[in-house]
Amino acid sequence: MKRFVALFTLLLAAPAAWAADAGADVKPPDGFHKLFNGKDLSGWKGLVASPPKRAEMSAEVLAAEQEKADASMREHWTIEDGVLVYDGKGQSLCTDKDYADFEMYVDWKIKEDGDSGIYVRGSPQIQIWDPNHWKVGSGGLYNNKKNPSAPTIIADNPIGEWNTMYVRMIGDRVTVKLNGKLVTDNVVLENYWERDKPIYPTGQIELQHHGNTLWFRNIFIRELAKPDQLEKIEEAAPAKATAVPQKDRNVLVFMRHAGFRHSSIPVGARAVQLLGDKSGAFTSKISDDLTELWPGNIDQYDGVVMVNTTGEWIQPRAEDLEQIAAKYGEKLSAAEAEAKLKKSLLDFVSSGKGLVGFHAASDANYKWPEFGQMVGGYFNAHPWHEKVGVKVDSPSHPLMAAFGGKDFSIVDEIYQFRDPYSRKAVHVLLSLDVEKTNMDKKNIRRDDGDFAVSWVRNWGAGRVFYSSLGHREEIYWNPQMLMFYLDGIQFALGDLDAETTPSVQ
Repeated sequence: MKRFVALFTLLLAAPAAWAADAGADVKPPDGFHKLFNGKDLSGWKGLVASPPKRAEMSAEVLAAEQEKADASMREHWTIEDGVLVYDGKGQSLCTDKDYADFEMYVDWKIKEDGDSGIYVRGSPQIQIWDPNHWKVGSGGLYNNKKNPSAPTIIADNPIGEWNTMYVRMIGDRVTVKLNGKLVTDNVVLENYWERDKPIYPTGQIELQHHGNTLWFRNIFIRELAKPDQLEKIEEAAPAKATAVPQKDRNVLVFMRHAGFRHSSIPVGARAVQLLGDKSGAFTSKISDDLTELWPGNIDQYDGVVMVNTTGEWIQPRAEDLEQIAAKYGEKLSAAEAEAKLKKSLLDFVSSGKGLVGFHAASDANYKWPEFGQMVGGYFNAHPWHEKVGVKVDSPSHPLMAAFGGKDFSIVDEIYQFRDPYSRKAVHVLLSLDVEKTNMDKKNIRRDDGDFAVSWVRNWGAGRVFYSSLGHREEIYWNPQMLMFYLDGIQFALGDLDAETTPSVQ
C-alpha cells in the first residue's frame, strides 16, 4: 500500500496579525478560540515524559506522574497581567487535549540567548530562539534530519520585543509564518522520538522548557480536522478500490477558496487522502497553492480533486505572482498569469487527465465560462439543507454500485444549477427525488424539476466527475459516499471505465 504524502501550502492569507504592542487582550480571529484564557492555567497540564514513554506507563503510574508534573507547572508557570510567564526552572507546559490538524497563533518573547519552541503532536519542534546567538531565525523545524530544518529567512523581532507566530499543521506537514513572513513552507515534521515512523496523527501541543525565562500570550487555535473525525473517516473508507490502477496515480487535492469558506474543506481533503492511502488507488498532495496548476508542474498529476473551491480562485493574488516568479522564473502581471493558469488547467483535463469536484466546486470562477462548461454547470442557490430524497438516474452505471443502484435519502445542503448545466451535455448519475423532498422551499428557481446532484462527462480526452454533496462534515465519513467518491476519482483517473454519454441525446 502506498504511503500518502499530504502537502498544504499557505497561500490563502491567514487572518492578519495584530500589532506587536497590542497587549494581551486581543480578540481571536474569526473561527479561532483562546487556548490560554489570560487568567489561569485552565486547559493546560505539566509535561510527563515523551509520547513513547507515556504509552508504556500504566494508568496508575501515568496519573501519579501527571500529578507531580502539574504541581511543578503551578510552581513555575504563572500569569502576570494576562501574560503566561515561565521562570525557566520547571518543565514544558502542555495542552490537556490532543489535536490532529489545526492552525494556531501564539505571541512569544524571549531574553538574550533565549531558547524555546513549540511541540506539535507531542513532538519537537518549531524553534524559538535568539537568532543573534544561533545565527538562524525562529520558526524552523530544528530536529528534522531528512527534511528542511531551518527557516527560509530570519523574521524575528529584536530580542525583548513580542513576536507573533502562525502555525498550520495538516497531515505531517507544517507551515509557519513569523511576524507575517513565511519562514517554513509545507515541510514534513519528522518523528524525533521514533525516527522510523511518521509523525503521530494526534497529540498535545507543548510550550517548550529550555531553562530560559519565557513569555507567551494571545494563544489562539482553530481545529481543522479533529482526531475523532479522522478516526471516523479511516473506519468508513473502503479497504479496497473497485478498479486496479493501470499505473501509479498521483492526485492534487485542491482546496483553494476565494469565496465562502466551508468548515468541511480540510475534512474533505483528508478524506480524499485516506481514500487513496487505505485503498492504494492513488497517492496525493493536498494544497491551496494556485501555482500547482502552472504549465509543466501540473503534469506530475493524473487528476485534480477540488474540495469546496469557492469564488474566483483562478485570479492570482500578489503572493501567487511572487511564487510564480520564484518557482518558475516568470515575472507576469495578474492578467498574464491568470491566462496561463486557465489554459494550463483546461489543457490538462482535455489532454486525458481527470477533474473531480465536490459540492462548492461549482460555485466558482463565474467569470471564466470555460470552467463552468468543463465542470458541467454553475451553482444557482441551495433551497434545501435538510433530509432529502435522492434518485439514482443511472442504476446500472458503475459509479452507482455504492448505492446498490437504489434511491436513498441524505441530509446535506442541496444545490440547484444554471447554465451551462444541461442533460444534453452531462450524464446525470443522481438527482433530487422531488416526490420525497419538500418542494415548498423558497428560492427554487427551476420549473422543470431537474435538480441534478451528480454527473460525469468527457472534456476532450479527459474525464470529469462532479457531486454537489459535501457541505457537511459527516458526508466525508459516510461509507456509501466514500465508496462513491473513490469510484468517481478512479473514473476521472481513467482506471474505472464508465458511460459518459449525455443523458438526453
